Amino acid sequence: MQCLRCKSLRIWGHGYVLRYFDGIEGALWMKRWRCPECHLVYTTRPDSHWRGFWAARLIILVSVMGKVLTGCWLKGISRQRQQYWWRGYRRQAPLHTDWRTVKELLAAGVILATHSLTHRVVTTFDTKANRIFAVTVGCEYG
Repeated sequence: MQCLRCKSLRIWGHGYVLRYFDGIEGALWMKRWRCPECHLVYTTRPDSHWRGFWAARLIILVSVMGKVLTGCWLKGISRQRQQYWWRGYRRQAPLHTDWRTVKELLAAGVILATHSLTHRVVTTFDTKANRIFAVTVGCEYG
């Protein structure tokens, strides 16, 4: 595993942290890693979720596409949350708001509803998230 910021090869386990996600009762323990060189912390999350969002990316995508195509919000999800996703989308695609723009942003790996212009692309590690650890078994004497 290589740090995405400073390219260091020394990424260390940094414990676990509780994270909440829509549709899951209670919090889930998510594994974290830390780069000792630049101090960047990486946190795993379900593959179905974008960084920084509780809602699954499919729900966000359906909400944004619904707004693009019909001009209406989804029922059953708070209007305020959908407005936040919409403002993020408008920040990522300031000149165009049609379904082709949504498709282009997704193809480029952009987090569709993020408000960040510097950390807007999905970044993944080349290796599996679950590392292999050596286990030492105690010996019995007697």
